[in-house]
Amino acid sequence: MKVSCLMLASMIPELQRTMDDMMAYEMNEHLVEMFQQKARHERFDVMRSLITTRMQEGTSVSAHVLKMKAYVDHLARLESPLSDELAGDIILNSLPKSYDQFTMNYNMNGMEKTLAELHQMLKTAEVNIPSKTAPVLMIKEGHVKKPNTKKKGNQGKGKGKGKLVANKKPQKDAKCFHCNEIGHWKRNCAKYLAELKQAKASGGESSGTKKD
Repeated sequence: MKVSCLMLASMIPELQRTMDDMMAYEMNEHLVEMFQQKARHERFDVMRSLITTRMQEGTSVSAHVLKMKAYVDHLARLESPLSDELAGDIILNSLPKSYDQFTMNYNMNGMEKTLAELHQMLKTAEVNIPSKTAPVLMIKEGHVKKPNTKKKGNQGKGKGKGKLVANKKPQKDAKCFHCNEIGHWKRNCAKYLAELKQAKASGGESSGTKKD
């Protein structure tokens, strides 16, 4: 009865109301049924994050190891602790290619370090690893090509001239070769257009229609 009272006293009011008439063993079974499934999903999510996390080239190895260690500590709180050896292997596997030599030496020498010791070793090794950021930027800059605006500009000018010529209006002293009047061209001649229309309607050309 004392254990049951202590358990109820440590619960939130909502749980107290649902377990008020239960004994300690029954309360424990009920709590396991309620929260064990949630803990299982949480453990799965943490383990997946630990395994799939990868360090990006050029980023801080210290920040990466601390992030991985947080996942390991979380698993320990969920009653699924990892040994330092297994946790170290997972961390080494998450490092980029620039740390391949360090990983090979670590495994060949059969080192068994705590996560804190591995963290310190990686921070020391980071100083001797050359940065690959600058060469990548140089390669990218070497392939940048300036747009050939000169050629496109010439093409645009040529097209512009064609449009100007096509849309040019007849001058005041332009002479029509059909009616010999001044002020318009043959293609704008009302008399010429009327004769064409009449010829089309009659099925042939009018006797007064001139050919171009």
